[in-house]
Amino acid sequence: MSYQALYRVFRSQSFEEVVGQKHVTTTLRNAIIKNKISHAYLFNGPRGTGKTSIAKIFAKAINCTESDTGEPCNHCPTCISITNGTNSDVIEIDAASNNGVDEIRNIRDKVKYAPGESKYKVYIIDEVHMLTTGAFNALLKTLEEPPGHAIFILATTEPHKIPATIISRCQRFDFKAISTPDIEAHLAFICDKESIPYEQEALNFIATAAEGGMRDALSILDQAIAFGASNLTLDHVLNVTGSIGKKELMQLMTFIINHDVKSAFQLYHQFISDGKEVSRLVNDLIYFIRDVIMENVTGQKSDEAIYQLDLDVLYEMIDKINETLVSMRFSVNSNVHFEVLIVKLSELIKRKGKKVVPQETAISPEFESRLKALESKVASGTPASAPTPSRKVDKSPKNKNAFSIRQIEQVLDNANREDLNYLRENWHVLINHVKEKQMNGLVSLLNHSEPVAASSTHVLIKFKEDIHCNMVNKDDTKRAEIESIVYTIIEKQVKMVGVPDSQWLQVRHAYIENKKQPQKAAQVEQPVVQDDGVGMLESMFGKDTINIID
Repeated sequence: MSYQALYRVFRSQSFEEVVGQKHVTTTLRNAIIKNKISHAYLFNGPRGTGKTSIAKIFAKAINCTESDTGEPCNHCPTCISITNGTNSDVIEIDAASNNGVDEIRNIRDKVKYAPGESKYKVYIIDEVHMLTTGAFNALLKTLEEPPGHAIFILATTEPHKIPATIISRCQRFDFKAISTPDIEAHLAFICDKESIPYEQEALNFIATAAEGGMRDALSILDQAIAFGASNLTLDHVLNVTGSIGKKELMQLMTFIINHDVKSAFQLYHQFISDGKEVSRLVNDLIYFIRDVIMENVTGQKSDEAIYQLDLDVLYEMIDKINETLVSMRFSVNSNVHFEVLIVKLSELIKRKGKKVVPQETAISPEFESRLKALESKVASGTPASAPTPSRKVDKSPKNKNAFSIRQIEQVLDNANREDLNYLRENWHVLINHVKEKQMNGLVSLLNHSEPVAASSTHVLIKFKEDIHCNMVNKDDTKRAEIESIVYTIIEKQVKMVGVPDSQWLQVRHAYIENKKQPQKAAQVEQPVVQDDGVGMLESMFGKDTINIID
């Protein structure tokens, strides 16, 4: 007999052998023992998690002639024939290739006949979501009132594509992704049984790369064993999957952290020339930074440079890598996106990751003499020798990046209570609408926001976080999205202005005081005579660089 893949050789033959689906196997076993077998089941979950295997085990268990424990004996003629696929009463149909109404009508015509060699006739329809609308309609009546000897098991990875009328007639079992430790333990069991020496790191990497699918894990293991011939090592697995090891990723990130973009580019192109996949490299980078975050949180830091970065920087790095991963799905040249990602990460770390220590610069003799003269005059309190232009001391809240006082005053000048009350009453409608549309970026912005002023043309929104206010005021795209949603609520085309919660009361108080005393605002401000130190600084460094604090 020709070679069989590992996922076929080690396919589970009893409920006890199934890995990671205890909630499903326990329920089905108890139903068989108590003779409470339903006429239709729906198995849904990720690929490679045991849906079809459990369906066949269930078919054997209910037809087994020698076991009454809810488990198939796997020794009687019925169990053996079902395992070999020769039992005429267990019909497995692939709905991906037999999705027409004629195939379902054929099932409907034959289901009324009694089973030939077993107690129950079991129909296993895999990928049932691929059936056409007509096929679902043809299946509906049979599924609702099947003969007593017929049982239907529908398996799918996309239950949302199945009509609700079908789902409501089935017992639904949600299969979950198998945990990494469970996959790793099962792989170790197989290697031991096959007498294959292995490295634990290799099994851990396979279990992680499988992303919860046992069949994927066994396929990778099969390839890695064939690649290594006699043993299984982490290098074999990395070569088979096209992934990058932690050591190489650490080297790449060290170049990025040190802003050595050229070396990072050279290392990346070396990965590509070695046959590594760009998409896999991006995923590996996400998992690598995830591990760094976890080790930081749990206090398992090392001396590597990446462990010295703040958690906020690591979070933002993952966001930028995710954005690159999304962009690559719609791009022809993925290499360019990854090269740009290297530059983005380097600039991010340069901006936020490290405090830049200014380098010492040579001071000219002329500048040094003027600086000493300035210091002596400031210390002695000498009055100004020359008049200097007056400077108005701005006592308003200083948050240039977060909001504009002028825009807020424009909103408050025309604000009215009627529009504000209507907007406040319907603000939750806006937030729910954003959540339903799964606009996650806007949900985080609007969850902690509140309208505080409104007119027929403008709306003033208060944000709990200054960064959210800054984001909305500076990002034209996000502001336009929120304005369009506000339009659907109040049916008015308005412009949105943001104000941070930490500054709102102060801004509002300043606005009210200015309205109460318009004559003071109209008065010409008297020139403020500054000392010679300020004048000297302005002449040396320029007026725009001086910030006077009262």
